[in-house]
Amino acid sequence: MLSFLKPGKMSETIEEEDMLSSLPDAILIEILSLLPINSAAVTSVLSHRWRYLWTGVNRLQFEAEASHFTDIADHILGQLTSHKLRDFELFLSSPSELPEDDALESSFRHVCRRNVEKIFIHVQCSFYEEFFFVPACLFTSQSLVILELVGKLKFDLLADDEIGTIQIPNLKKLSLDYLLDVPLWLGNLVRSCPLLENLNLVFKLDWAESEIADSVDICALNLRLLKIDLEFVGRTQRINISIDAPKLEHLNLRDCTSYYDFVRNPTALVRACIDLIKEERYLEDEDDMDWFPSNHYLHHMSKFVGGMSSISSLDLKLERDSNIFTYLSSVDDGFLPVFRNLSNFEMTLDGIGLNGWKDLILSLRCFPYLKHLEVNMEGDPPMELNHWCEPGSVPECLVSKMKTLQIRGLIGIDDDLKLLAYILSNGVVLDELCVDVCIRNDCKEALHWKERKFCMSLFKLPRSSSTCEVVFSGRSATTSSSAFKNEYLTCQMYLTD
Repeated sequence: MLSFLKPGKMSETIEEEDMLSSLPDAILIEILSLLPINSAAVTSVLSHRWRYLWTGVNRLQFEAEASHFTDIADHILGQLTSHKLRDFELFLSSPSELPEDDALESSFRHVCRRNVEKIFIHVQCSFYEEFFFVPACLFTSQSLVILELVGKLKFDLLADDEIGTIQIPNLKKLSLDYLLDVPLWLGNLVRSCPLLENLNLVFKLDWAESEIADSVDICALNLRLLKIDLEFVGRTQRINISIDAPKLEHLNLRDCTSYYDFVRNPTALVRACIDLIKEERYLEDEDDMDWFPSNHYLHHMSKFVGGMSSISSLDLKLERDSNIFTYLSSVDDGFLPVFRNLSNFEMTLDGIGLNGWKDLILSLRCFPYLKHLEVNMEGDPPMELNHWCEPGSVPECLVSKMKTLQIRGLIGIDDDLKLLAYILSNGVVLDELCVDVCIRNDCKEALHWKERKFCMSLFKLPRSSSTCEVVFSGRSATTSSSAFKNEYLTCQMYLTD
């Protein structure tokens, strides 16, 4: 950003003030710290004053190929004059070309010695066998506040005799994305961070190669946000994960295999997203079905979800093999979990069909103050699972509290109408029912006719709430009950090829 003389008559030529160069060195260094290090270093050619300004940056961001990383890092770090390095950001490619372990460890020790507060490393692995060995010195940095590692991570450098040396006393955020194993020392790592508030763990486990701990204890007394994303590639193994985080406010889990427990129920928990839908996996033996959830697993996970009774917003994703609603609504030792703060409930039912709705509605007695419910029905269950069975009781929230209900993924059959009739006849204070219908395997003309027939049948259903509006959305049209008058229906049509 340089200033030049404007062309014109010599008598009218005025030298423009170089506003940037007039700033104090401290401010210029702060500006340079916002640039990638190669861009900051280039400013050394501007003038004598700028020659060494870049060496005072307190934020280091650069991209490097693994084969040149240590040379570049040592060259740059050797010229920096700042004693405090707030941020260190590295985008690294081809980690298999990194130099010997000692050289790599030396470069990162140089970074840590500058009292670094934030380290972010993103490693791009180009093939299956390639991964990044995380230097052990990162877990002994006294000044570190944020540590985020992204890539295929291995920790072979952290040997058993070094576990006791883990000490990151000021760390508040830790993100490991993604781990190729479940290391035995993971619990020790979390306990070594007494100020930890944000923990993000992403696992992608290959059963043939991974070291998998039988249990993981997450003990973090100041933790506010916890995210665990665990995916097996191949045959699974049950892992027991216990959580002791009394100040936890947000919980996000995607894991269909592990057993979870709260050491003490988190009374500060506000929002939770629990995904128990299994991903596509490859089994060594097609007859090996050990990973299918058992009744014991479903009962265990229902008690885990029941321990979140303080939340005000819940997102629950289930499938046929992980449908915990039957156990959630059953009284266990005289105890029925009651979610007194829950007003928003979003759920996904994958491959369950209408059969799961009876269990769902019975479980709503655990949510007496629920106001907004959204149900997404996914997958393509067999027709024998699409039969509506009316429960013997009506949940209190449907009668006295529920204002909006949205259902996506109905297929436009008569049993769908029976479910909707039950909702409309019991939703006394319901303001809006949104229904998304996906009628499959029909030509355009048949699709229009079936959607129109279903829509008109829906709008004719009796409603206990005089203020309830029913909104219909299909593959070819969208309309609402307010547009249905005197047997005539006005709708918005979608034109498709």
